[in-house]
Amino acid sequence: MSRLRRIEQYSRLFFVTCNLRRQIAHLNEGELAVLADTLSSVRAKTVVAVCAYVLMPDHWHAILLPFETSSISGVMHRIKISSAQRIRKIRAFPAPIWQSRFYDHILRTRREFDQTLEYIHQNPVERRLVQNSLDWKWSSASWLKDRSGPLEVDEVDLPFDSYGQI
Repeated sequence: MSRLRRIEQYSRLFFVTCNLRRQIAHLNEGELAVLADTLSSVRAKTVVAVCAYVLMPDHWHAILLPFETSSISGVMHRIKISSAQRIRKIRAFPAPIWQSRFYDHILRTRREFDQTLEYIHQNPVERRLVQNSLDWKWSSASWLKDRSGPLEVDEVDLPFDSYGQI
């Protein structure tokens, strides 16, 4: 399989998706907490903003903004390696847990950002885990509601115009 080249690596808003490998048991509450803690820890050690997220039992989505000293590939590598090590230790499971690749898409307009944010927050509703996106603890929707939750969201300046370039 050929490797995709990432032309843009930083200073862009990236919508990312990371999936568990097939046949890997879904993440439980404690493991979702480990993933949230890992995202927070990687943010503190690298220069990346976490603009939105949802952590699901079998995958996670985020909108990340890596700055010049951090690439999206490097940020994702750190998140995947650190969370996998911690989760494998909990499970006493030696094999990889994340798929080797991740999906990324650069968000170019405010409208695209807003649509992606809605998609992220509705993910638990679509999967029938909750009836209202605000009820899913493992999402930035809960953070935006009352500033509580497992992972703080970074604020970034976006154009007000729904058609404006980011």
